[in-house]
Amino acid sequence: MLISNLTFVVTEQCNFNCTYCPQTKNKQTLPLNLIETAVNFFYPFLKRDKKIHVGFYGGEPLLAFEQIRRTALHLLGKNQTGHKEMEFSLTTNGSLLTDEMLEFFNRCRFSLTLSFDGLAQEMGREKGSLEKTLRVMKRIREHPGINFEINSVFSPLTVPLLADSLRFIIEQGGPEITFTLSALEYWNPQAMETLKKELQRLTDFLAIYYKENGKIPVKNFQAQAADVNRGVFRCSAGNEQMSLAPDGKVWGCFLFHDYFKTRQDDPQYWDYCFGDLGDFIENYGSRYVEKLVNYCQLQQDLFQVEGEFCFLCKELPGCMVCPVYAAYSTGALGKISCRHCALMRTQSRAFSFFKERE
Repeated sequence: MLISNLTFVVTEQCNFNCTYCPQTKNKQTLPLNLIETAVNFFYPFLKRDKKIHVGFYGGEPLLAFEQIRRTALHLLGKNQTGHKEMEFSLTTNGSLLTDEMLEFFNRCRFSLTLSFDGLAQEMGREKGSLEKTLRVMKRIREHPGINFEINSVFSPLTVPLLADSLRFIIEQGGPEITFTLSALEYWNPQAMETLKKELQRLTDFLAIYYKENGKIPVKNFQAQAADVNRGVFRCSAGNEQMSLAPDGKVWGCFLFHDYFKTRQDDPQYWDYCFGDLGDFIENYGSRYVEKLVNYCQLQQDLFQVEGEFCFLCKELPGCMVCPVYAAYSTGALGKISCRHCALMRTQSRAFSFFKERE
């Protein structure tokens, strides 16, 4: 077992209630003693020839800042003699950020992703959070040691604001943005048509922006501009990634914990759960290989849409569907709903059109 990505789900609590979030919230927080045990166990398995990403996930992870602080300091202490290249990261709604936190993240050179939907912010999130988040964005940018990005999520309700929202963030001096389309809700024909128009408007704006500034601030379009051929997507969960959940269970990726925590009777649960941390440490030699076989099947050409294998699709190269997000709408890993497929096709065509414009 050699990994380059280790994630700690530090809490399942959240102070927001976003309409498109699939998570089931509860009060469970990752115990500090489990963090210490996990760091001591996993550290020798972190690769030396590749940058190591250590992520913190929630809920809202800043509700468990002490867990984040202790984990980072423990890893940095162990790494004084290990000399591994390490990067810490977390995604936050930003509402709980304090000067103490920002100074810590700056000193430890965190990558911080701010969850911010621009002009659509208050349609699916807390009222009054737009102006607050703009102020948070400005405060983060005052700390040069923090690698800062934004993630924006759009649903059928908020998609009419997609292009204007991303343009608004960019013109406010925002950092690079990744946008995500929620596949958990039903996209009716009208919403799909609106999505196509919004992606066209965004493409037009980015083409002009690129000519004037020489860069593309929306990361979804960057691979197309760089003419990157990603080939067939393979989920790296279990292979390159491991994750520890607040209940002490070990998974190949934190998203599997999200999905299965309310589906413990699902036959697939024990196909992907490595078990409790203590049991996994004792039996990882056999347990890891046993579960890894299942994770290795999570590659795009083996997925299915309504019984048709994805390898039959001419748009397979470059398509990238997270198997967990897909399972929320289909009820099974490896299955993709028609609406999810349609969303990916619509995005892919917009990216290709941008390449032609660029």
